[in-house]
Amino acid sequence: MTTLAVPGATLTYDVTGSGPVLLLVPGGPADATMFAPIRPLLAEDHTVVTYDPRGISRSSLDGEPGADTIREHADDVRRLLDAVGAGPADVFASSGGAITLLEHVVRHPGRVRTVVLHEPPVTRYLGPKVLDGPDIPAIYREHGLGAAIAAFMEMAGFDIAPPADPTPEELAQMKVMEGNFAYFFGHLMAAIGSYDPDLDALRAVPTRLVVGVGEKAAGLPAHEAGLGLAADLGVPAEPFPGDHGGFQAEPAAFAARLREVLEGR
Repeated sequence: MTTLAVPGATLTYDVTGSGPVLLLVPGGPADATMFAPIRPLLAEDHTVVTYDPRGISRSSLDGEPGADTIREHADDVRRLLDAVGAGPADVFASSGGAITLLEHVVRHPGRVRTVVLHEPPVTRYLGPKVLDGPDIPAIYREHGLGAAIAAFMEMAGFDIAPPADPTPEELAQMKVMEGNFAYFFGHLMAAIGSYDPDLDALRAVPTRLVVGVGEKAAGLPAHEAGLGLAADLGVPAEPFPGDHGGFQAEPAAFAARLREVLEGR
């Protein structure tokens, strides 16, 4: 575990393995632990960098979040890659983390060689279930965290039950996630929702853009958003094992597929 002071926050990150650098970027309220099942598999032939984005888990804010959250997160990716000392790196970015990378590759062209954008929830492609759905940040403000989490899970189509008999470690992580969801609903979700990518700029970047979609997530909002973004960028939507979190449920198959995609196969 290493820390990096950045404007307005302190990032905490981990580096494991050897080989070309592969940065894994979590989405929404998630932190680096979401990649625990797949990280050791990828570290067999990559230097794998995982981190908690600012405001999430171990990466504390110095004060209130800034006015341009997505830009801050995008610049943090550049600062993190600089700190690791890598040349052009590859990146796998999940969900809201893929929004961060859409901004990053435009702001910092050439810093990333290939980025895999796994089911990025770009608002313009999310469909009526989300666009006409409830205002979840407002639910959080008016009814609290539990109601907002329930509404978010229903809207996104996620079916994630807490462990029936949680261990002390799982209880501790659940507590951490409560704080992460509070930051997500209070600040980050609205920033992700209002982000509209510059498609012309994205088509012009030197970074190879790959859009990934879960084979078992068809019809869910983030999957459909991935299809829409891929079509507008003029790239194929590459299938990956599992659903929105396939790297957790099917890590071996997912790691193999990610290697294929990074190699251009």
